[in-house]
This record gives sequence, C-alpha cells and structure tokens, in this order.
Amino acid sequence: MEKINLLVQSLHNLKLIDIIVYDMRERSPFYDFVVLATATNTRQLQATIKHLKDDLAAAQFDQPMIEGAQSNAWVLADAKDVIVNIFTQEERAYYNIEKMWLDIPRIDVDVK
Repeated sequence: MEKINLLVQSLHNLKLIDIIVYDMRERSPFYDFVVLATATNTRQLQATIKHLKDDLAAAQFDQPMIEGAQSNAWVLADAKDVIVNIFTQEERAYYNIEKMWLDIPRIDVDVK
C-alpha cells in the first residue's frame, strides 16, 4: 500500500481531481490496483508524468512505463502492480471506465 499512498498523494499534490483507487487483486493476474484521476488541463496532464516518475524514484520504486506521453487526453503509467490512468475531463467522461467497474471494490486512501 506504500506505493498506492505515494501515487495518490502525488496526484493530490498536483491538484488532480476525482481520484479513485480500484482493488483489482481478485480480478486481474497482471496488476493489483488501478488508479483513475482527472487532469483539468493538458499542461497538468503532462506535468503529472514527470512528477509520478520523480516521486517513485525518490521512494526507490521502479520507473513506470508510460503510454500516451505525447497525448493531450489520456496517459497510462504502468507501475507494475499499479496502473495509473490520467484523463482530461472530456476523455474521462467519454470512456466512463467507472461504469464498467461498478462491482470492483474501491480503496480509500488518505491524503494530506
């Protein structure tokens, strides 16, 4: 849970909104958790990539694989056991991933 707390705190510090953590341990053999967050603009979306990498490195976690780094709509960070999806508001509404995962348990993470 240390990695989850670190990632969520990083997203919170960057002022991303609607942060949700799904517990996928009973659903996926490839990852344990999925984090969804919304960036309010494309500059914030791009800045999040650097901050996630820096925060994981500072805590001595492996660097995530990034998909969509040049995208202005959706970025995925694969941190091995945790997948982080960062959307713009429009993309998150369009894909509406939460609708598919209504039965997946959520994890509450405290942020400071």
